[in-house]
Amino acid sequence: MDIRDFYNETKWCEHCRAYVHYIMSVNHSYCVSCGNQVRLFNKEDSRRFTDDVQKRKWKAV
Repeated sequence: MDIRDFYNETKWCEHCRAYVHYIMSVNHSYCVSCGNQVRLFNKEDSRRFTDDVQKRKWKAV
């Protein structure tokens, strides 16, 4: 099991085209390298995550 901590967390920076370390503010997170806003996943990882969640989601009958 991966042990995650704040110092190893990364988010996706579209400008850098990589998962980067970030600075977190109240509303957004920003890349420490270029200063642009970052998000949790890139588009492909986001799609994969959503598909995986949908497969595991309880279906109402």
